Amino acid sequence: MKPTGKVLLDLIGISKSYLRGKVSVPVLDNISLHVREGEFVTLIGPSGSGKSTLFRLIGGVERPDSGHVIIDGTEVTGKRGLISYMPQQAALFPWLSVADNISSTLVTAGTAKKEAKEQALKWLHRIHLGGVANEYPHVLSGGMQQRVSFLRALLMRRDVMCLDEPFAALDALTRADMQRWLLELWETDRRSVLFVTHSIEEALMLSDRIYVLSSAPATILREIVVPFDRPRRADVWTEPAFVELKREVLNLLEKGDTTLV
Repeated sequence: MKPTGKVLLDLIGISKSYLRGKVSVPVLDNISLHVREGEFVTLIGPSGSGKSTLFRLIGGVERPDSGHVIIDGTEVTGKRGLISYMPQQAALFPWLSVADNISSTLVTAGTAKKEAKEQALKWLHRIHLGGVANEYPHVLSGGMQQRVSFLRALLMRRDVMCLDEPFAALDALTRADMQRWLLELWETDRRSVLFVTHSIEEALMLSDRIYVLSSAPATILREIVVPFDRPRRADVWTEPAFVELKREVLNLLEKGDTTLV
């Protein structure tokens, strides 16, 4: 059964090319997709298929050659500051303490400085990082840095969150722990999320729906509704349906990756 509800992010016919020398190289070809209120949607595709480019277009950092970006029913193509964004590497200010990294985000979102400091400490305790509130980012582990980075994105109150392979640089055990942590925190907030990953298991573990992309110029090969109930069980990956869906996505990626031909 497909998720229902208000569409918060709608991409219509997005195409994008870049000039390499004098040659126009297409990256995205007529991409249309949507994310509903409280929905977790994942993009998965081969390396170089334009997933990060799509995030830059959604964030207004670049404009598409054609197509429209619509947020909450309003055309916002080329406009910045309308989404919260978490990049592949933790986006923290190295000269600020962990607590100040959080409070600065709250101040930017309109919270008074004193209240922002109080809220920052409460949130850090909530995600079990209260003990490092006064430390600087460089002393934290990769997983800790990503937790703080995600919290910054979460507290930048925007209707849509874009998460660009946030766990790609982590080891397997830390990554699994971060996936469980993200799901637990997301379940309490239910922000609309567009997530990019190269991991089929991660996509199936986290998502309500998955868009499978071809290699560049990227097109949508298939939209897959993930059938597993929420909250997700930690051992959902053992279910036969999970194994079958993983095989289906892998087959799609192999067929859609022209670099393998």
